Amino acid sequence: MPMRHFRADKGNVEKAIKRIKYAIKWRQEFGVEKILRAATNATSDEEDDNDEVEEERNIRSILMHESSPGKMYVRNHDKAKRAILYMYPVRENTNHPVHNILYLVYSIERAIACTEKNGLEKIVIIMDFKDWKMKHAAPMSTTKQTIHILQECYVERLERAYITNAPLIFRTFWNMVKPFLDPVTKAKIVFCSSKSGVNELKKNFDEDKVEACALGTGHLKPFDVDEYFDTPFDMTFDEK
Repeated sequence: MPMRHFRADKGNVEKAIKRIKYAIKWRQEFGVEKILRAATNATSDEEDDNDEVEEERNIRSILMHESSPGKMYVRNHDKAKRAILYMYPVRENTNHPVHNILYLVYSIERAIACTEKNGLEKIVIIMDFKDWKMKHAAPMSTTKQTIHILQECYVERLERAYITNAPLIFRTFWNMVKPFLDPVTKAKIVFCSSKSGVNELKKNFDEDKVEACALGTGHLKPFDVDEYFDTPFDMTFDEK
């Protein structure tokens, strides 16, 4: 963590230390370790009930429900062996502000775990906006919280975010969101509707390992929530 913050703050030690302390405090208050424990340690119905077991069982249930339509999950890696976190906003199934963020944090943590096993730190995100309309836009409060978490709580964890199949109406939402992005994060966002964006996809991904939204040509199996949560935490969905 220290070196990531040191790089992000361009050697400003005082600022880096302040942001490190903030990130540590946020993890403790948000209960990141509790979320991961609940997600990876399924409890049986026969297990003795107590408050902690019941809470973990409830968290896992929330995560699985949020995950069920396949709106966000980790699948395969880019050519550099960074884990790919897919996001499909059209598949949103709850619009629950707390549960949405809970599942976002779980997903980021899983992508990081699937990347770190390869000796790397940064993840890539592919956000597909096929069939997206303004009615699919997340509440601005949730959007701002998502940006804050990515920029302040997971400093230097994002390599690139690729936006695919964005319709013209997306420009309206994008213009609303841009002011909340810092210059570093904004520079990491690639719109893949242009020729240069398509070339970025071809350069950084194996077409047989990515989904169709990123020009994938392989016949990848559909997402399955039970299989996803039964897979070890540091393995992506459908990882061979």
